Amino acid sequence: MIVIIQFIFIYFLFLIMGDFRIASLNINGARNPLKRAQLHLLSRIKRLDILLLQETHSDARNAADWALEWEGLSLLSHNSNVSGGVACLFAKSFTPISYEVVEVIEGRLMKVRACFENDVFVFVCVYAPTTAAERVAFLETLSTVISGCNGDEYLFIGGDFNCTEQDIDRNHVEPHMLSRSIIRQCMQTHDLSDVWRNFHIGQKQYTWTHVRSNMISLARLDRVYCFKHHLNMFKSCDITPVSFSDHSLVVCSVFLNSVKPKSAYWHFNTTLTHDKDFRDVFKAFWVEFCECKTTFSSLQQWWDFGKMQIQQLCKQYSRNITSDRTRSIEILEAELVEFQNLAYSTGDNDDIDNLATKKGALAELLGLNAQGALVRSRFQCVDQMDVPSKIFFSLEKKNGQRKCIHSLKSESGTLLTSVHDIRSRAARFYEDLYRSELSGEQADSVFMEGLPQVSAESLAELDSALTLEELERALQGMECGKAPGLDGISIDFYKSFWSVVGEDVLAVLNDSLAGGLLPVSCRRAVLTLLPKKGDLTDIKCWRPVSLLCSDYKLLSKALANRLCRVIDQVIHPDQTYCIPSRSIFDNVALVRDVIDMAKMLGLDVGLVSLDQEKAFDRVEHSYLWDTLYAFGFSEGFIQKVKVLYSDVESILKINGGLSAPFKVGRGVRQGCPLSGMLYSLAIEPLLQRLRITLRGVSVPGCVVPLRVSAYADDIVLLISGGRDIEMVVDILKEFGLLSSAKVNWAKSEALLLGQWVEGVPRLPDNLSWRKDGFKYLGVFLGNDEVMGRNWEGAVESVKGRLEKWKWLLSKMSYRGRVLIINNLVASSFWHRLACVDPPPDLLQKIQSVLGNFFWDGLHWVPQSVLFLPKDEGGQGLIHLQSRTAAFRLQFVKRLLTGPTDVAWRGLSCAILKMGGSLGLDKSLFLMKPDEMLFSKLPPFYRSCFKVWALFKVRWFDPAISLHWLLQEPVVGGARLDVSSANSPSLQKMLCGAKIVTLKDVVDLTGPYFGNRRGLADSLGLRSLRVVSQLLEKWRAACTTDETELLVDYCAGVCRPDKQDLFPGLVVWPNLDGCTGPLLSRNPNTMLLNMVTGKQWYQACVKVFNKKSLESRVDTPWSAALKLNSGVRPEWRALYKPPLAKRVCDLQWRILHGAVAVNAFVSVINRNVSQECPFCYQRETVFHAFTLCLRLEPLFCMLKDVFGAFSEDFSTETFVLGFKYVKKRQNVCKILNFILGQAKMAIYITRRNKVEQQPGTNVIALFPALVKARVLVDFRFYELMQNLETFKDVWCVKEAICTVKENDLHFSHIL
Repeated sequence: MIVIIQFIFIYFLFLIMGDFRIASLNINGARNPLKRAQLHLLSRIKRLDILLLQETHSDARNAADWALEWEGLSLLSHNSNVSGGVACLFAKSFTPISYEVVEVIEGRLMKVRACFENDVFVFVCVYAPTTAAERVAFLETLSTVISGCNGDEYLFIGGDFNCTEQDIDRNHVEPHMLSRSIIRQCMQTHDLSDVWRNFHIGQKQYTWTHVRSNMISLARLDRVYCFKHHLNMFKSCDITPVSFSDHSLVVCSVFLNSVKPKSAYWHFNTTLTHDKDFRDVFKAFWVEFCECKTTFSSLQQWWDFGKMQIQQLCKQYSRNITSDRTRSIEILEAELVEFQNLAYSTGDNDDIDNLATKKGALAELLGLNAQGALVRSRFQCVDQMDVPSKIFFSLEKKNGQRKCIHSLKSESGTLLTSVHDIRSRAARFYEDLYRSELSGEQADSVFMEGLPQVSAESLAELDSALTLEELERALQGMECGKAPGLDGISIDFYKSFWSVVGEDVLAVLNDSLAGGLLPVSCRRAVLTLLPKKGDLTDIKCWRPVSLLCSDYKLLSKALANRLCRVIDQVIHPDQTYCIPSRSIFDNVALVRDVIDMAKMLGLDVGLVSLDQEKAFDRVEHSYLWDTLYAFGFSEGFIQKVKVLYSDVESILKINGGLSAPFKVGRGVRQGCPLSGMLYSLAIEPLLQRLRITLRGVSVPGCVVPLRVSAYADDIVLLISGGRDIEMVVDILKEFGLLSSAKVNWAKSEALLLGQWVEGVPRLPDNLSWRKDGFKYLGVFLGNDEVMGRNWEGAVESVKGRLEKWKWLLSKMSYRGRVLIINNLVASSFWHRLACVDPPPDLLQKIQSVLGNFFWDGLHWVPQSVLFLPKDEGGQGLIHLQSRTAAFRLQFVKRLLTGPTDVAWRGLSCAILKMGGSLGLDKSLFLMKPDEMLFSKLPPFYRSCFKVWALFKVRWFDPAISLHWLLQEPVVGGARLDVSSANSPSLQKMLCGAKIVTLKDVVDLTGPYFGNRRGLADSLGLRSLRVVSQLLEKWRAACTTDETELLVDYCAGVCRPDKQDLFPGLVVWPNLDGCTGPLLSRNPNTMLLNMVTGKQWYQACVKVFNKKSLESRVDTPWSAALKLNSGVRPEWRALYKPPLAKRVCDLQWRILHGAVAVNAFVSVINRNVSQECPFCYQRETVFHAFTLCLRLEPLFCMLKDVFGAFSEDFSTETFVLGFKYVKKRQNVCKILNFILGQAKMAIYITRRNKVEQQPGTNVIALFPALVKARVLVDFRFYELMQNLETFKDVWCVKEAICTVKENDLHFSHIL
């Protein structure tokens, strides 16, 4: 059995460079979606990579349809919707890296220059005019285009030339001899060759058939040309009849090395998870397969063989579906050619009729399959468009994504270009990289001494056996759609069939853990390479990522879930990588604040950023196990981790092929859920040694010197002298001998701050000090010039990213546009905005670009409304200023209430004490920021206080902590600031006397504030009356509990504890008295330690836009319908499925009064009357959608529909929506769907009336729209054999439809 398993894996270890297929077809009009579906299906059946089309009849209005439906790149040149039009379509697997399009003659002649990994192709798509004079001029233009083509580039000219080149190519005399003469001359001039004729010398076959009055006309009008010296790259060229055009398909097969690598190994087709028949087949197969476990020597062997059987089952199932169809199509195509020749040679009417019959049969066969594809496509368009789905985000226009390695430098520096040499060089490099450098057992090392230990309670949890619930929880936490390992079985498969295979997976994994060895398939990883920055001919500039089998990742994820609950016990707070509750922002904040503090105090500080060479890949396994033992992990848990790395191998995937497997003796696998934490554990002994040894940087106010900031292998060391540098070099050498870790000093960076009058420390290996700044974890830090690089080209980057979506903009709903803006464009700034401040006006410029993209024309609603949450009448469009403010508030929250061991907190407090001029740190946030001077603070902290000023603050429970009670300010507008009521100069006097906290006051006056003379002397006041009033106010401001604490403090009964947590604060947005429907939904108060980033953001949106929002009502319909103040639109229900998002947009615009009715348009265009096109009353939005007399029959129908659900219908419900209640969600969704379709019917019929188009009867259109949408789902679920799901969604109370005997029946109401 082992031999069989090994054979299967060896079967995959080869490199196949496939041919690609280019075809040309005059499609004779493709406005019909079904015809386009037939074309797409045909292209898949014929495995076409490039398709040149003529007579597409495309225009700008349906260009997006082509782009949406074609799974690849579609390039169109339009003429009109009834004639002309050419296209060049690239398959998804054959998308060029870059391309250039020239529309030489719009809709007739298009040139595409496409760059692939190794070659440049030029495609010229030709649709010659039918009239002689136009064709002659056209062919002369074509000749000019060819003249501009480089003979070294691969040229493909394909299309409908509407004339022939030789007599043999027509069944009658060529009527266009002048055109023929020009084509021949063009061929000779440019040394071109007719590809099909080159393969079929003397043969007659035609690409165009026309029958009139029992006369058949045949001609080979469609041809593909290339340069003669490129003919040898063509393997074949064939003419294939198609059913949906009077022209035939010309298909050429071309072979070029390194142009189109085939898939290296099989991948599970995730669409099978939705196929009911396949699910049933698989369940039956697995039950039978489980019965043969005893015939195998081990569970691992049985499991490996089972995965091979799953692969064969999937292949066979897919082959059975397609093979019959493909065979039938090929038979009909051959018969068509035969009858075509027969009809021409005999002229017999029966033969002509047979020709038509065969073509009809081919059309029916292709049409049935295309109909199924169209059904799936339409359902997918409704279900997956404008939502955060993989399908939607994949629509972004991208260049070719294949990461081919064109050349590599050998060990000696010679440039290698052949496929074999490149693969061999890469394989040797990684085989050497993963070969252990350690020999024999390592002696006890100082690095393993004094490491923190895992608690005894945690060890018991880590050691327990795997459970089914644990595996299922791990599985649900894994993301679908990721590339599978060598077995090809994805996470999607396991999630879909967990109820079938779950217990067997558990048994195999537990047996493997007990035996110490995983199945062979789990032990082999596919190593794929991703490009990094730098010279890509250097193999070191490619990052290896392990594609691991899903069952391996499932085990790793389960162990990672266990480890993450205990790892913070042993990893120091200055290492944040893969440690729960820690963040990469902690690292950036620490380094940023060190730089700022050094500037403020003129400290001598050196920051050395270490570049670890292949850090993850060089971790020695024996060293890793020793480290785990040193941290106190149990033998049982360590053995579980060892199983993941026992006898493992990697197979390098490069340029589409696989290398031979090689042993992996070291490295943690990038791509494994456990690898991040394992690396943090592996590097911790080094960091611990550096913390103990280095002097580090001592900052006034910080108890512990700052020495290290680490995020995985991104390590910054803080040094204050040459001795630190010497110690670093020695420690790194020792650690390298122990673990094989290696620092690349050439790529490391060092930043020097301060004067260093006693001499600048000397760096190793020619590393030099920088004085300006450096980039750390994606953020430029340093002086103003360096930090400015964070925002270079920001506006241009936004415009470029949005430009890739312009093609789809007309098809996208508002929700889709917001997804693009928020998730793909604006989010690219979050990391930098969270760490450093942007330049003035930058966010405003970017916001303007985002707003213009959202509206794509007239701005109907103020942007301040768009920023509101969706359930408050907005669209959730990101407000960059508010998002930045929310980042600052999250920082303040983390400073005040976050984990106690955050590495930067002490430094942050020191900055606040020195920069705030009052000697306070966290207590500053209890004061009014607008009454404080922050000019000495670094820019980041100034921005924090500016944002903090947008909120009001009070204690949640002031008497919890004596320390924080004593630290409470008595100046600056804080709760205990009572000075301003007496004398404007009194606060200045308090600050001058250093009396700024309650502790300062109590130490002078006692717990009852009775020592008037002591305070008066400190302030230099003669008037005891003023002092008495001041003390009385402080006495009144303190609660009874607080006074008792102060008494105990003065009596020495209790002492303040600096370790006390910062007490709870209540915060709420400061709206400065602004009110209104759009502001009233903001929460009154929020507990600081409970506020989420989303709540901060939404509150900031209200504060920043309060003036604009105050003047607006939530909807103008409130006044029109005379609604009570508490009645509001059901915003939450507007965008619920099954409504299409464009219908939802209409409802949203209606509620905001943002519809171009005549009362509005007439103001802009005086030529437009303000009258209703139906009843000649003044057409407002209220009239158009509720008051027009034509709507009365519609409302009667809606009343009947609501009655079928036992609900009441009203105009208020029609406009505002039906209230969404989760317990009745199916009814709520259907009724809101009905309301949305009714509004769309009103809108469409009105538009048709204005444009004088048919279809103005709203009572006829409304049920048609309802039925059309229901049919989309019905046909899909019927195709999926899953009508039960359809019934659950649509057949609620059988009010609008029912399903009987698998047939759909609509209610009589419709």
